[in-house]
Amino acid sequence: MDLTSLSPTSLDDPLYYLRNAQQVVQLCLKQYADLLLPDEIQQLEQLLLLDESAQALLIRMVMRKGVLFRKDNLNYHEVPDLEAALQQLRMAELVDDQPELSLQALCDLCRREECLLLARYRLPERSLTASRRKSDLVAMLLEQNADQQKLHSWWPEPPFELVELSCNPLFDRLRLMFFGNLYQSWSEFVLTELGLQQFEPVSFTPESRPFQRRGEVDLYLQLQQLRERVEAGEDIEALCQSLPEPIDCDWIHYRYQKVLFQLGHEAERRQQIELALRLYQQSQHREAHLRTLRVLEKRELAEQVFALATQAHEQIRQPEIRVGLRRIQQRCARKAGLDFSPPESIKVPVHSLTLPKPEYIRVESAVIEFLSDADTQLFHVENHLFTGLFALLFWPALYAPLRGAFFNPFQSGPADLFRPDFSEGRTELIASAFEQLSTGAYRDTILQRLEQKQGISCSLIYWPSLQPELVETALALIPAMHLEAIFRHLLLDLRHHRRGLPDLIELNRATGCYRLIEVKGPGDRLQDHQRLWMQAMLEHDIPVSVLHVRWDEENT
Repeated sequence: MDLTSLSPTSLDDPLYYLRNAQQVVQLCLKQYADLLLPDEIQQLEQLLLLDESAQALLIRMVMRKGVLFRKDNLNYHEVPDLEAALQQLRMAELVDDQPELSLQALCDLCRREECLLLARYRLPERSLTASRRKSDLVAMLLEQNADQQKLHSWWPEPPFELVELSCNPLFDRLRLMFFGNLYQSWSEFVLTELGLQQFEPVSFTPESRPFQRRGEVDLYLQLQQLRERVEAGEDIEALCQSLPEPIDCDWIHYRYQKVLFQLGHEAERRQQIELALRLYQQSQHREAHLRTLRVLEKRELAEQVFALATQAHEQIRQPEIRVGLRRIQQRCARKAGLDFSPPESIKVPVHSLTLPKPEYIRVESAVIEFLSDADTQLFHVENHLFTGLFALLFWPALYAPLRGAFFNPFQSGPADLFRPDFSEGRTELIASAFEQLSTGAYRDTILQRLEQKQGISCSLIYWPSLQPELVETALALIPAMHLEAIFRHLLLDLRHHRRGLPDLIELNRATGCYRLIEVKGPGDRLQDHQRLWMQAMLEHDIPVSVLHVRWDEENT
């Protein structure tokens, strides 16, 4: 089985989740056999040979939270004989029915009444009434010890039996290799009716395989464990000692730098300032330098920080970071008594409009209704039109089979879409799209892809907003140079710049003109990301303005 042979399973099949999971296991055995240990391969092959009910039970458990389960909670219609299914899973060493667990873990599995029974057994000297709250009972039980013991050592006659997933680390490894991350759960995939969605076919080659060595998978898993230990409140300095060595893999390197930044941010939050600075300076994350300056600023090194912020402002291109740097400059200049006047930004044109207050529609719809006439059409496009046009024109770049971009055939876009280095490696494809803006070929390309790609799941497209009439008219009236400016600004930072675009587009075929309008109702004001978009547009003479709407209460 290869990636292109994966096929969605219908929800009409009661075991559809198992069919999807079986395909993932088979795919990983095919694609990543060289990255799996012999005993891991053996376990997975054994799993596929078990009875369907045993396989179904295991996948049900894998999809649930945690690794410890009460047998009396494992009730599934497709598993008519629970003990027989568990016996097969035990023989395959996929589950353990005699797990060791902490007293805290046991309490977590108990209901309040059961906690009361456990406390009466373990604390016979205490008088415990039936009305005791579970939290009080647990607190008393945990005064004893934190050892790991088997259930019957804690409680010789428990009202339930336990089973533990023994294969969770292996399934985490499979999940990472299939999804390319660990924030997507198994249930997100195996419970999905994939046939209801269309995905762009992507070529999967040995060269584009995201993981080339087992050590790359190990590193990613280690970084994830570090993040979890940070969230659990462990000592940051100690965690830094267990940081694994980085490896030569660009997309995992980005992950490594992000974890360094997160460690630094947590150290800063805990007031471990020297440690935070050290971690920020090690990290190449896009926000690390800004955080470094903010930490230094708090130490009242105003003149020094001003110089550093000024130097960074000249070197960094990302508008959001530049806004933060400019604010640091202004604060430090005031503290140090420096003469500093930042260049005035282009003033955004502002208009006002008074309308009767509508009863049921949004303010944008009220403006559309008021400004529309026989020649003028207005559309509420906000963040959908230009990101959609961008995706259609740059489609080959979005779906280029680069290493670390695609892990499975069910992706709405490349995994690196919102990473700072998205354009690297796609230079020729991106240049080719911009070339079409120069030659005029872009209109036909966008309109053809609008028809050809209709309905294909894409991270940058909301298909209902890309009506053919809107796209055709917009392409007829918006100059290519304006589209180029907008697309280049999008490419600077796709994660942040896909938001903050103006609410409305006004198209007038009679005059051949268009304009973009950001609508602000009473009490609403421009946010930073909206202001940055307007500044970028005005620098290229793109007609954009703010429209403040007031309600005429008397004539409502």
